[in-house]
Amino acid sequence: MPASGEMNPIAAGRLLRADLRRAREAVGLTQIQVADLLEWSLSKVARIESGDVGISIPDLRGLCAHLEIGTAATEVLVQRAQAARRRGWWHDDRAEIPPALLTLIGLESDADQVGEYVSAFVPGLMQTPGYAAALLHAASLGAEERQLDRRLAIRLRRQANFHEQREPPDTSVVIEEAVLYRRVGDRQVMADQMKRLAELSRRPYVTIRVLPFEVPLYRADSFTVIRSEVTGTVVYSEARLADALFEEGPFLAHFESQFAELWEAALDADRTGQLLHRVAEAYAADDDPRPWLWD
Repeated sequence: MPASGEMNPIAAGRLLRADLRRAREAVGLTQIQVADLLEWSLSKVARIESGDVGISIPDLRGLCAHLEIGTAATEVLVQRAQAARRRGWWHDDRAEIPPALLTLIGLESDADQVGEYVSAFVPGLMQTPGYAAALLHAASLGAEERQLDRRLAIRLRRQANFHEQREPPDTSVVIEEAVLYRRVGDRQVMADQMKRLAELSRRPYVTIRVLPFEVPLYRADSFTVIRSEVTGTVVYSEARLADALFEEGPFLAHFESQFAELWEAALDADRTGQLLHRVAEAYAADDDPRPWLWD
């Protein structure tokens, strides 16, 4: 388990809240009872446990005393609270990042495994600058150029932080075959993007599989499963109307099962690599590849 000081603020905050909630339940106190003991409002207790607000170090020490948390354990929680108050690289760009995606970004650096399914576009962690820029321009009609440049910089910074970790998490990705043929930008952009996917698939921590059209299995919404021995398992679902995070058992089991089915139905890594190369070559030749051209 990493020291609290080494954790990013989002992961540290999640651990702190979970530990405080478990400690409160272990001594049999409700949120109302804690509020009465500390002369806080019920809203304050609830918002601390939900993560809507942080907790000061003096308040944390007082809470630990009432929850019968020992001295050593209290110091661990204090370290987590201090880590949670630090500014992540995304701090100045929070307004450009949806809350659920912000949590996902924060958890990626402490993940042990990442499983991702995408149905419409290449995963954000694997997009080339050209593909990402073209996609942002198409999806952000009316946005100012400066804002688009900022969003692109955020996406590229997220990629760099993920892939340049000393030990990146084991990453398994299922990509709908339609993603390979959906033009984002011009043919050269697509050729570069397919080559990028092929290059990433050769990295030891990355496995990419394409889900072919002939498989009668499909999900409209993309999703990501983040697994960590430290922070647990969380699912980020990229829905059309609003992104969402799922942390409860039944939801997690549903997405885990869905990913396992999609993974087993997809082409294996070797056949996926062959397909990516053939599609990349077609785009590079200024052609538009079609699925029915392949064996």
